[in-house]
Amino acid sequence: MTPRPREHIAHIQPYEWEAMAGDVAAAAGIPEADVVRFDTNTAPWPPVAWERTVLDLPRLPANEYPHPSNEPLRSLLARRLGVAADQVVVTCGADEALFLVASAYLGPGRGAVVADPSFSMFRVVTESVGGSLRKVAVDESWDMPLEATLEAVREPTVGVVWLCSPNNPTGRLLSAELVEAVLAAAPNAVVAVDEAYAEISGQSLATLVLGAPNAVLVRTFSKGYGLAGARVGYLAGPLELTRTIETVRLPQNMTAFGIAAACRALEDQVGLAERVAEIVEERERLDRELRRRGWELVPSAANFVLGRPPRPAADVSAWLQGAGLIVRSYPGHPRLNDWLRMTVRAPNEDDRLLARLDAARY
Repeated sequence: MTPRPREHIAHIQPYEWEAMAGDVAAAAGIPEADVVRFDTNTAPWPPVAWERTVLDLPRLPANEYPHPSNEPLRSLLARRLGVAADQVVVTCGADEALFLVASAYLGPGRGAVVADPSFSMFRVVTESVGGSLRKVAVDESWDMPLEATLEAVREPTVGVVWLCSPNNPTGRLLSAELVEAVLAAAPNAVVAVDEAYAEISGQSLATLVLGAPNAVLVRTFSKGYGLAGARVGYLAGPLELTRTIETVRLPQNMTAFGIAAACRALEDQVGLAERVAEIVEERERLDRELRRRGWELVPSAANFVLGRPPRPAADVSAWLQGAGLIVRSYPGHPRLNDWLRMTVRAPNEDDRLLARLDAARY
């Protein structure tokens, strides 16, 4: 007999990626370097501070473990947020932050509430610890409906409410009124507000979230800061919650390289503002060009657009992939089956996508 996992582990549907770049390149007959991932919502360029980070590498004590609390990054983040250092938990990407919240506050007999659609990692971390998931369908405007959301979060078994602003994959922002109402309606649940795209949207609920006793703010350096490969995220909240979450964080969860890269990027706010301005300008251009080609688009505050093409989404996705252009598809989803999500890339990369659409033979 082979070892059997716990029952809930055996039934988890893992996080699903689109096709791997190497496979797409081989099928398209192009070098892997020519494949463009429009499905990962990463920045098209590394941060301006990257060159200084590379110069730091020879001086990093690679033979030693990093600081157990991931200093000095933790204190730098705390100062920017206006909280104490021990109100910040530095994590290996925002995904680890979500998993730590789930590990501490979910499990068999406890459930989480999430918008549908929303970031699929919310489902993965909930199910991985044995929790159940209650989905609240977004309304016709792609926003979370207030009354249905409040009804869901009032359930006594709810341990976590997952909120995402801007929401992935819609790009829609949450209103402060909705978040405030959720905080009041679920005083015994952790309300986790994922602001992975806050630097790009230019709007944040941080003041509201950090002032609540039952909420945590989750962010990442993967999007606006352009450091997806460094795997740096963090969460912040009241001491009672962050101390609990710290108890389940594995020691040395970060690398010296990741900490150094994030510190450099955090210091370069001018560079961040410049890259965000370029991304927003290119998002507006891509939006216009897709609409001109007959696409229906959801107004986005993030670095991606969600659109319904004038032809079947599966056919469009396959046609683009045939040229090494990978977009995010949602086959079988009741609301998203006919929609595709595309990351805003560099202008020349977006032009490749537009040219491929214009040459469509499907």
